[in-house]
Amino acid sequence: MKKKKIMISAAIISAIIILAYIIIGNPIIAINNKKLQREVVSINSDYVELNNIVPFEWDEVYTFEPYASKEQIEDIIGFKSNYIQETVSEGMVQLLFIKDHKVVCSVCGYSNALGYRIDFEGRIMYVDHAVFSVERDSGIVKLNY
Repeated sequence: MKKKKIMISAAIISAIIILAYIIIGNPIIAINNKKLQREVVSINSDYVELNNIVPFEWDEVYTFEPYASKEQIEDIIGFKSNYIQETVSEGMVQLLFIKDHKVVCSVCGYSNALGYRIDFEGRIMYVDHAVFSVERDSGIVKLNY
């Protein structure tokens, strides 16, 4: 009887963990998204090197044209991922940080909800040591490359 209770408890806990993973997604990506947001909105200088503000390891970051499909994005980055999101309108921020051919941060949202936007075209590599100018407009931090 005691073994049965333990098995049922283990099954329930496993189901809760799986359900949370399905609903929330990869917790590492969610944590990195929040860390990035916290770092960017706290910038208080006129210029910043991207490497100095991204609070996790990354090799490259991508942004895409509005309405790019998941398949188009996968073709560009060279692998498939469940963490790729498609923009649904113009003016959305879309950032995909990659480390060792894995998505480590996936930002897709409106700058007024995020509190920031990072503007560049295509791809930036960590080794580029990209420097961005910083603007503040209506409470939104804008990084321009």
